[in-house]
Amino acid sequence: MSSLFVSKCDDGKYAVIDGRSGGIFSVDFVKMIFDTEDEAQAKLREFEECRERENKAEPFSMEEAQKYAESHAWKFASTYAKTAPHEYLVKSRLAAEDQLLYERFVATMRANFVDGYFYGHKNQYLILGKHYYWYMPLPENCPVDLINRTTTDHLELRDGVYYYKPLKASEDNDERT
Repeated sequence: MSSLFVSKCDDGKYAVIDGRSGGIFSVDFVKMIFDTEDEAQAKLREFEECRERENKAEPFSMEEAQKYAESHAWKFASTYAKTAPHEYLVKSRLAAEDQLLYERFVATMRANFVDGYFYGHKNQYLILGKHYYWYMPLPENCPVDLINRTTTDHLELRDGVYYYKPLKASEDNDERT
């Protein structure tokens, strides 16, 4: 698995690079570019320390995880309303004390996942009640900042493997009312 690392750019600045693609890593669509190597290294250390906390976090019980998920206002991903309706929760937008609970939720996801596929892309899902949760694959030293969820109506079990199931437009409209 690849990692994030710091590299000097052609313009003399320093960037946090995503080892998977070789491109500049971005957070909330902001590229991680810095004037000095020290600034870039500090940001990388911040990512790594956060990932280490996630790795050490104690998973919730499934009941606790359900309560945690239900206690938040998830934001609807309007960009994907027609193609893959889902909601998301962003860690960096949470209060500091809630970020530690978020890390426990991530640990719960990692401890209790099932494999699934979204249009041929393999994902790991946590199924809780009427929702399933996932985050996008990340470099090994990068923390999870965004968790997605959608209803289990969009999940189909075939031959022991879960697959994303798009709903017909009328079913999606019924689901929202």
